Amino acid sequence: TLSPAGFYRNPAEMKTGLVGCYKVLQSIYNQTDLPLIVELMADDGKDRFRTSTWQTFKKTNGDSQSNIWTSNFKMIANSNTLLTIMEKYTPKNADEEKTIKSLQGEARFLRALAYFNLVRIYGPVPLVSEAFSDLSTAFGIGRTPVNEVYSKLIIPDLEFAAANCLKKSELKGEEARASKGAALTMLGKVYLTLNDHQKAAETLKKLIVDKEAGSYSLLPNFKDVFSSTNKFHAESIFEVNFNIAAGQPSYWYRWVNNDVGLIWGITGSTNLLVEHNLMREFVNNGEKIRYTTAIDSGYIAASTIPVQAWVIKHTPAPAQMKQYNNTGTDNNYVITRYADALLMYAEALMVLGKKDEALDYLNQVRTRSQLKPITTAQLNIDAILHERRMELAFEGHRYFDLVRTGKAVEVLTKAIITPVDYDTNIAISGPISEEQLILPIPVSEIEKDQTLPQNPGY
Repeated sequence: TLSPAGFYRNPAEMKTGLVGCYKVLQSIYNQTDLPLIVELMADDGKDRFRTSTWQTFKKTNGDSQSNIWTSNFKMIANSNTLLTIMEKYTPKNADEEKTIKSLQGEARFLRALAYFNLVRIYGPVPLVSEAFSDLSTAFGIGRTPVNEVYSKLIIPDLEFAAANCLKKSELKGEEARASKGAALTMLGKVYLTLNDHQKAAETLKKLIVDKEAGSYSLLPNFKDVFSSTNKFHAESIFEVNFNIAAGQPSYWYRWVNNDVGLIWGITGSTNLLVEHNLMREFVNNGEKIRYTTAIDSGYIAASTIPVQAWVIKHTPAPAQMKQYNNTGTDNNYVITRYADALLMYAEALMVLGKKDEALDYLNQVRTRSQLKPITTAQLNIDAILHERRMELAFEGHRYFDLVRTGKAVEVLTKAIITPVDYDTNIAISGPISEEQLILPIPVSEIEKDQTLPQNPGY
């Protein structure tokens, strides 16, 4: 631990401090944390027997995933500390001022991303935007209403980041840093979440049409998007960097059960397999490229058992698994990419009544995967959600898409109670509870701070 007073004396040292803020991303987007939980709560992923509390929405106050809470607040605390230091620094010239502002933009992007995660997972949370000079003041803050967290921190932070972060083209060799494009994309996603489609369209237009953040494009070959040897390509907007050689491996693949021996040896519920209703949606809509890029069917010649399918996005090829078993992998976790931005822009334009314009951006994504364009008559919110599901399966978007569009209870209940192929275990008898759409506050946090009331239903 470096003393802030003794170390952070110039922009280069502050940039070193920023690495400590980014480092937490490797905890948030790894193994049993955020990606696994939102996939199990969506209708894409399941545990072996379809009985986990995440999938059946029978969570109790013991199912809080305290790691998600702790890691995101750690990134917030680290960012607050660095921002407090940078605000006190007086730049020596215009170049230094630009550098400091870009570093502040990155720290504020990370802080906003952490709060965006928290409010979507837990609802109201303590709003803290400054470093604690006295740690005893960390208690008694209470839970800030979600709309205030958005208006007072998430949106202003992302607006600042969009104005001051460097373009991706200016980050050669350091593309894992948050860019202007990442800030605009995340801000557009925030506005969609708030159902402010006008602001979402205006924000995403700056990225896609005006190209204020530089040039992004879809890769011609969909399979190339997720290659571990093809990081930070033209379609990548923000991804979490993992690197075995640097002692920063990803172990995400261990939880997607990519080996037959693991599939049939599962105990517990924190393992991710593929829902047959997702596989059927791929097959019934003539998907081939996106299907085989997202999922391995699990088929084995001469096998007499119905092998469960597993996720292959963000993972090495099944044949390479053994060599990574102890070391982890270099596979990055893609938080957002250009296809996500295009589909969000199409959604915002459609809601605003600009269907013909929206169709162009949606069909760009479909055409890349050799699918026929859809027509204006076919374009509605269900078509958007279908397209996002096919394109972005197992990239952490599906659950949040269903919640923000008000479709979660309907779609997830239907998925749980409808037998499809080998998915015949029905663990609920009626609609899931609206209260179950967010997680309980970790009991350990409530025990430490009585101003944190538990969420309803827990």
